[in-house]
Amino acid sequence: MEPQPVMPPEEVTVGVILKPHGRRGTVKVRPTTDDPQRYHQLDRVALYARGEALGKFRLQRVEMASPKMVLVKFAECDSGEAAERLRGAEIKITRAECLPTGENQFYHFDLIGLPVQTEAGATLGKIVEVIEHPGNDVWVVHGEAGNELLLPAISSVIKEVNVARKYVVITPLPGLLDDFPHDLK
Repeated sequence: MEPQPVMPPEEVTVGVILKPHGRRGTVKVRPTTDDPQRYHQLDRVALYARGEALGKFRLQRVEMASPKMVLVKFAECDSGEAAERLRGAEIKITRAECLPTGENQFYHFDLIGLPVQTEAGATLGKIVEVIEHPGNDVWVVHGEAGNELLLPAISSVIKEVNVARKYVVITPLPGLLDDFPHDLK
């Protein structure tokens, strides 16, 4: 079976609206970006609630409430009631608006769909999800036989990530591949 090309998403989620803040249409946002200061550089964003597009919204004011909370006032939102209707909405930007990554850096969405192989060349499956944890991220890999591998994203395991050529090479920790076919160990 020929591997399918991995296409980056057209839009990327950079935050989730938690709730209104005050009565003038400001909302509290939980950023899903490593750099919440990035909101100061945004002009317009797309909002989606339960998968449905709400339209493009212009950021009128941005204030850092804490390192993990941003207050945003959209020009199109002028009351607490209007802000309440945005509760739970995802804030998205286009892939082209994402900041460039440095060498050996990548976005989580760049990893989705990448095949994972051992240094010996055995293919384990494809990354289907990235779970963020305080200590280290965990990459969820699904194998062809329905196996699931929870891969700690640490330097002793992840040996190479090549987003351009679309592959990941790992060194498995002892016991990591116990649920995989014996010929992969």
